[in-house]
Amino acid sequence: MQALNDYVARFAGQDARRGLARTWVLADERRIIGYYTLSAHSVPRAGMPPSVSAGVYEEIPFLLLGRLAVDLAFQRRGYGDALIAHAFRSTRDAADRFGIFGMIVDAKDETAAIYYEGFGFQRLEGDRRRLMLPIGAMDRLLLPQS
Repeated sequence: MQALNDYVARFAGQDARRGLARTWVLADERRIIGYYTLSAHSVPRAGMPPSVSAGVYEEIPFLLLGRLAVDLAFQRRGYGDALIAHAFRSTRDAADRFGIFGMIVDAKDETAAIYYEGFGFQRLEGDRRRLMLPIGAMDRLLLPQS
């Protein structure tokens, strides 16, 4: 968790100024509850699940969910789910303006990979901790429940 804390304190502002990533922060009046980052990314078509149809493109455009963290004192209260839902909406908004196939995430460990699979992320071939979620799957997750 220290590396995630260090990122917000030392690097998030630098990454934003350099145009490398954007960080969204969830906070109460006194402290940061959690955050996530998004940046542009592309993935070779060769590692995609067979269901992905990308035409002639060798590289497929995505947004990379680079970091997602919730302060230990706030975990297991739904904040991670709220942050990822916001990341889905941000990705959907970007896809409305630019060509983006979906979201990529590099899970920090197997527990995180299983967490992302709960949202419908699929593992890429050759890298068990890299997962992707197409825009269409995000759209289904973002539909209001009746």
